Amino acid sequence: MIEDRLFELIETWGADPDAYPEAERAGAKALLAAHPQRFAPALADARALDAAFDRLPGILPSAALTAALIASAPKPAGAGFRLRLPKFSAWAPASGLAALTAGVFMGIMVAPAASAASDTDDVQALLEQALGYDPAALSEEIAP
Repeated sequence: MIEDRLFELIETWGADPDAYPEAERAGAKALLAAHPQRFAPALADARALDAAFDRLPGILPSAALTAALIASAPKPAGAGFRLRLPKFSAWAPASGLAALTAGVFMGIMVAPAASAASDTDDVQALLEQALGYDPAALSEEIAP
């Protein structure tokens, strides 16, 4: 155990080493025994704080408050396996059908025009209409 960790334990758990986590208790006791003067101020402060806490009155919640807290706690999920299917809204199938219809319509309208164009001028005109500019003229302007 290092000194910084022992100071953290004193600040967190107080002056009594028996209150420290069990895994660190033996190391803390050995370090306290080896260097009692090093930890004396921190232990004095912790003892004063422990004494102040001991002077506080014990406050227990009423039975009504305890019952209300237990009643408002989240309930555990059912132990049995239950298959849950997603709930579809009424518009979900309709929107899928609309997207499918739009895709088929676009395919019917654009595919024959693009495949029937045997002339490169028709293809260039189609590209110019779709893009808003002539890509061949643009590539000629950019080329050195």
